[in-house]
Amino acid sequence: MSDDAAPAATPPGVPAVEMHGISKRFGEVVAVDGIDLHIGDGEFFALLGPSGCGKTTTLRMIAGLDIPSEGRLAIFGEEVASLPPDRRPVNTVFQAYALFPHMTVAQNIAFGLQMRGIRGPDADRQVAEATTLVQLEGMEHRRPSQLSGGQQQRVALARALVNHPKVLLLDEPLGALDLKLRQEMQVELKALQREVGITFVFVTHDQEEALAMSDRVGVMSEGRLLQVGTPTEVYEHPANRFVADFIGRTNLLEGVTEGPSAMRLDAGAVVAAPNELAAGTPAALSVRPEQVRLHRHGEAPEGEPCLDGVITDATYLGHAFVYTIAVGPTAGAGGTNDGDRTATITARSETGSAALAAGESVSVSWTPAATTVVAD
Repeated sequence: MSDDAAPAATPPGVPAVEMHGISKRFGEVVAVDGIDLHIGDGEFFALLGPSGCGKTTTLRMIAGLDIPSEGRLAIFGEEVASLPPDRRPVNTVFQAYALFPHMTVAQNIAFGLQMRGIRGPDADRQVAEATTLVQLEGMEHRRPSQLSGGQQQRVALARALVNHPKVLLLDEPLGALDLKLRQEMQVELKALQREVGITFVFVTHDQEEALAMSDRVGVMSEGRLLQVGTPTEVYEHPANRFVADFIGRTNLLEGVTEGPSAMRLDAGAVVAAPNELAAGTPAALSVRPEQVRLHRHGEAPEGEPCLDGVITDATYLGHAFVYTIAVGPTAGAGGTNDGDRTATITARSETGSAALAAGESVSVSWTPAATTVVAD
């Protein structure tokens, strides 16, 4: 889009969004609880968490639709907590696109420009640029009812971007789309963000979506921000039990720490487990299914943490096998009754490996580097 309509440049190094001690209460309910967060200029940042965790309320406070109960909120260094939405350099795209059904695509996109007093050839040029940006050329005269869900979403994006916001806020914008289209739009939305170069703050409850699209992820639960990091960091090194369990799939093996390098598992083994917890702390060892290695019983390599068990379920997914293994001293001896299962591990292996069947005795192992010790 043309630079002549772009907002004034901001000093380098100034965060796009700064939140210090931000809280929001609705009566006795604490929706957001003391958030500290910096989002960089040009960053694609995802707020991820289950329904009711406070992520949408956080987004609404950035937009000016909700006012913080306490704390400081700044956009590119300017304090905005008391500014109304139309005085903030942001625009929002919601899951419900809220397009005007009686207007054409071009008229919907131009609406925001008209509210700012921009009309005539200048508005036409900016609408044409926005239409090209979201790949809707040739559809300018269609009405929303004549568009697919993905096309309607592109109109909503164009309507937001035509006003040249410094920060674009997106609240579950792909939630109304079917899975295949949703995955296609993930790629398109990330490419669009790179092209326009502005900050995107993206709210979602979909873990794979957040990991696939964002530069950094903030994981929320019960109004608190539990961890902020790159997708690799939050997936491979979760900060606590909730993040480990919520981000993707993982095995949580309960136990007690035995110093900074070992853990005694409830499943009946002391294993290498680097951690920073005090000895004797109840915790869980998190290891992802794709990091679990399966071996014929008793054939696990030396030097790796190992548990013996019995396969209780084997599922073929086309591109991979997923196995459920009951582990523990009794299970390793061949027990398969529910009372014999001290713990359960899920393992995922590519279909190039030999298939195993339910009832087979196996050994499971992993490298210490593939694990994280997490506590509450």
